[in-house]
Amino acid sequence: MRVEFYEEFPTKENLDKLKLIDFRTRLFIAAKSLDEFKKLEKQVKKINEKAECAYWPSIPNSYWISPFSNTEDLVKIFKELKKCKNHLLIDLEPPFLNIKLIIKNILKFRNNKKIIRKFLQENKKRITIAVCPCFSILMDKIGLNYDIGLEKSIMWYSSMLKPILNKRIKRNLTKIKDEENYSVSLGTIEKGMLGTEPILPPKDLEKDFEFVKKAGFKKVIIFRLGGLNKRYIKIIKKYV
Repeated sequence: MRVEFYEEFPTKENLDKLKLIDFRTRLFIAAKSLDEFKKLEKQVKKINEKAECAYWPSIPNSYWISPFSNTEDLVKIFKELKKCKNHLLIDLEPPFLNIKLIIKNILKFRNNKKIIRKFLQENKKRITIAVCPCFSILMDKIGLNYDIGLEKSIMWYSSMLKPILNKRIKRNLTKIKDEENYSVSLGTIEKGMLGTEPILPPKDLEKDFEFVKKAGFKKVIIFRLGGLNKRYIKIIKKYV
């Protein structure tokens, strides 16, 4: 199984966790611009030359990318991404940190959705999108999922969910028959932008790994690198 990592806060301390990894991996690095990403990529290569770097862009105002983002922010970031040769992560989530933006851009929703779809379609061979594990038609309608042949990573962060919801998501995961085009995001082993994410104990990470493996998935992406330690890496190496 291939194991990759997200890093939402690429500080030196967090990037240094790459020293614990002795297998080939990909690191999705959050950055505010292509220039910032390229500088971080150089740092990564000095720490672990086996690690491939993918650009995880954040945008002003909404942070995450969605049809509720400002149109001008979407146009600007997609124009920049055309210059980037690296693999990309498009994190499709509504602006939880700026609810007023949803109200502001509701009338721009349809056009913004078209802008996002066009970029994804034109660059599908080099994009991973992070998607909600709900698997509902609603996700497609509100532009948080797209029926395009690209890699989709299902954000199953079991530490953040109630047992009944985890059971439902696991049932949905077993129904996926196209595992080659899907990966599963596991965690969280460290807090993210919300700052309230519960930490997944190592023993529970192993349970999630075992389930994903039996379900037939060939890749997982762990949120996030900064939480990696010897206990987690010992479990991860059982599945690499």
